[in-house]
Amino acid sequence: MFRKAYFYIGPLALVLLPPGGQAAEPSGPSVPIRLEIVSAAVTSRLACQIVLAHFVTQDIAPIPAGGETAIALERDLYDGTLIYRHDGGRRMAVENILCGLATNWRATRADLNLAALRAGQRATLRIICEAPKALSCTAVGRAE
Repeated sequence: MFRKAYFYIGPLALVLLPPGGQAAEPSGPSVPIRLEIVSAAVTSRLACQIVLAHFVTQDIAPIPAGGETAIALERDLYDGTLIYRHDGGRRMAVENILCGLATNWRATRADLNLAALRAGQRATLRIICEAPKALSCTAVGRAE
């Protein structure tokens, strides 16, 4: 049954991909935006990771307890895709950003809500991550 479904869907999927079989890097006009991540965790560093298109990940330098970091991104003007300049300057679409306590990242990680950046409601988004029991990350401020 699944073999038959793959037979019908497989060629269609190949038609949808650009020549070469890989998705192209974002190339439309974009605007610079900024993501600020604040660690309100009292005792543990935060470990964050940017999940990019094509199953590529980029670790962010650990954020010390009570510290913060800023990440420069771009937002595509046509569809709101968030873009990160990966090593070597290649522009790659951001799927999501995950943060967790460095001491137990897998069990405490949270997916940051980037909707306000994607929608163009903000040029800067500040997210505060707290960890009373499990990590919780919340955007602060209002739409610009």
